[in-house]
Amino acid sequence: MELTRAADYALRGVLYLSMQPEGSLAIISEIAEAMDIPGGFLARIFQILAKAGIIRSHRGKKGGFSLARPAAEINMRKVIEAMEGPIHLNRCLNGFGDCGRESLCPLHEVWEQIQDQVITTLGKTNFADLAQRTKTKMQKNPSAN
Repeated sequence: MELTRAADYALRGVLYLSMQPEGSLAIISEIAEAMDIPGGFLARIFQILAKAGIIRSHRGKKGGFSLARPAAEINMRKVIEAMEGPIHLNRCLNGFGDCGRESLCPLHEVWEQIQDQVITTLGKTNFADLAQRTKTKMQKNPSAN
């Protein structure tokens, strides 16, 4: 199981915006360079995130991107699901009846527990906390900037 590159880049882009002062705008090239993301790909990702209401696009000469709401209200789950859809660790958990063995299979219960833990953790992890953790790490290790 692995996140797509698009979801990974989306998380990085939202993290960058979360670290900016409230009310400021960031442009794609700035974000892409700082977070090591191809600019064209990030632009397409940000279109998706804007449609999902996670970020806001500001047009014009002094335009750019900002969070659509406070970083504390945006969690990792929302960003991942905006990019990839609902999180399902196995096809037996997607709710579409792709597996008729769920009532007999002990693996189903384990997958369900793991999925619940992943979803809960991603849902509790907001970008205000992630931004603060990043700033703290940067202060402790300035050579990593």
